[in-house]
Amino acid sequence: MADDGSTDMRRIFVEPEAFDDCTIYIKDKESISYISVVLRLKTGDALFVSDGVSKAYETRISGIGKNEITLHVITEQPFTDGYNTRITLYQGLPKGSKMDEIVRKSTELGVYHIVPVETARSVPDREKGAQASKLERWQRIAKEAARQSCRTSVPEVKSAMKFSDATAELKPEGYDIILALYELEEKRTLKHALQDGLHLMGHSGICFPKIAVFIGPEGGFEQYEVDSLIHEGASSVTIGETILRTETAGPAAVAMILYECEL
Repeated sequence: MADDGSTDMRRIFVEPEAFDDCTIYIKDKESISYISVVLRLKTGDALFVSDGVSKAYETRISGIGKNEITLHVITEQPFTDGYNTRITLYQGLPKGSKMDEIVRKSTELGVYHIVPVETARSVPDREKGAQASKLERWQRIAKEAARQSCRTSVPEVKSAMKFSDATAELKPEGYDIILALYELEEKRTLKHALQDGLHLMGHSGICFPKIAVFIGPEGGFEQYEVDSLIHEGASSVTIGETILRTETAGPAAVAMILYECEL
């Protein structure tokens, strides 16, 4: 659905500190421009507001200025993001701007966290400050995509980490299911791995899973990387006979997981 300014799309994300009792103060230029220029809202118009963490409100615009917009809180809304399944996408860092599209599409589909990972076949940007700049851009893209797709929360895009650090955090994070898409896997499908994992969870009384899915960069994973993931409890899986581009594989896997778990 396009962001055309219709009522159900009139929503923004604000920082928790913007809230003051029954008033919300919007001071960042991007949000002010979005409200006044893109949506062309005026005093008295309704606006849905979320802090992206735990609170959501129906508000009305009480004042529009060049440097500040004030909103009056009408009612607090139930905070829900549509899906109970929590998917963390561990994405092998691709070349160029491909990560932008991965963040955008994965956010639209409902991913919970996005973790860029430096794998053996990644080509990390060594320029000073480049990673910080990219992270800021990815976080902005996630926020814009969450707003466009009517999500209540914005997925966290974490700083890029080394592959060894990503595998080391799997057990502490307590994932119920860990999946690694691997182009050389010929037998075990993502569907079968999910079904097996969900079956085991059912016996444990867990209703909705916390899932990690690993996607390689261009060229995929090295065998030792897949072996490391399997050692940490991951299932090496295939999603079909065709080989997907890295920017396609992540969003495709997220969609398949949510279909199997919730739809």
